[in-house]
Amino acid sequence: MKPIKFECPHCHEIITGDESLYGQQVKCRKCQAAILVPQAPASTQPQSARLIEGTPPAVPIVPDEATQENDIFKLSPVARAFPGRLLLGLILIGLAVGLAIRAQDFSWPRWVPLIPLVFGVLLLLLLWIRVKSCSYRLTTQRLFVRRGWLAKQVNELELYRVKDVVVDQGGLQRLLGYGTITVLTADDTTPEVDLVGVSRPTAVKELIRTQYRAARQREGVLPTEFMKSP
Repeated sequence: MKPIKFECPHCHEIITGDESLYGQQVKCRKCQAAILVPQAPASTQPQSARLIEGTPPAVPIVPDEATQENDIFKLSPVARAFPGRLLLGLILIGLAVGLAIRAQDFSWPRWVPLIPLVFGVLLLLLLWIRVKSCSYRLTTQRLFVRRGWLAKQVNELELYRVKDVVVDQGGLQRLLGYGTITVLTADDTTPEVDLVGVSRPTAVKELIRTQYRAARQREGVLPTEFMKSP
């Protein structure tokens, strides 16, 4: 049977099926709401084909550029987004170096400088793991947020569902050149998506804004569809 697609009017989930669902009542697989599939469109009388002698050459199918999904950026939080841990780790390593230099003057055991050194290196290692275990990827159609090192959690957001993008950047964050980007969505299960510790957040926000506006236009979604009725 011919496959068909239709959209849930409650949560805007795209549901696939076949033409046997025309005129049937089904449940949305995401919000479990009952929806009615429209009737099959009226068929038109097919036109007669023109016979061509010989075998026509094969024409390669070129995908439409508008439907291709291309990467826009892939980035991770910057280490300077956690200045307290970074500074404490560097201080402990510096203290270990200082104790190693003065150990002979005070007749300290050689293992004393290892204590702050181990804690400093461990703190920086945990910070590196936290930074590398989180990544943000934007394509022309979707936004992916991946978190976790061993147990990975990936959140996927269709860009045409984005309502707005907000940048939160305090004084210290502005000075260090990073901030938090909050993506507001029309998805009831994930109304907000936070991108924490993003370098140059204003420029990244504009990239997301450009892509979600283009995605809305491709899907035929109007901004007024996200406005609440008075």
